[in-house]
Amino acid sequence: MKKVLALTLLLFFCGMVAAWFVIDANDVLVTVGDEDFDGPLGALIGTVVAGGVFAILAVVMTLVAVIMGFVMAGVGVLVVLCLAFAAVVSIAAVSPLFLPVLIPFAIYWWLKRRDSRKAAAAGRPALEHSPA
Repeated sequence: MKKVLALTLLLFFCGMVAAWFVIDANDVLVTVGDEDFDGPLGALIGTVVAGGVFAILAVVMTLVAVIMGFVMAGVGVLVVLCLAFAAVVSIAAVSPLFLPVLIPFAIYWWLKRRDSRKAAAAGRPALEHSPA
């Protein structure tokens, strides 16, 4: 395994050296402050600066995506619940013909509420989680 890694690094280094000679870096001019860098040094500085900007951009975009994922996960639950409630209200408001579709949901909700009230009145713990 170590030989494969060493060979891979050697080939990578040789490829970098070959790419250095293939790239025409004589026309590259990088200005940093008041100084101008040209030739291979200018190409190296330009590549490092551009690569550094892209590396910083990749880190920042990853952090923003993670933060937005955490924020939107909590907000997403609320949005889905609000959309479901709005759908039920709009179905009931649009046409009374959809009322038979809503009746089973209302019966289920009523039965669940009745069972939890009976369990609380009998002193038994309800099946739902309650705050301590």
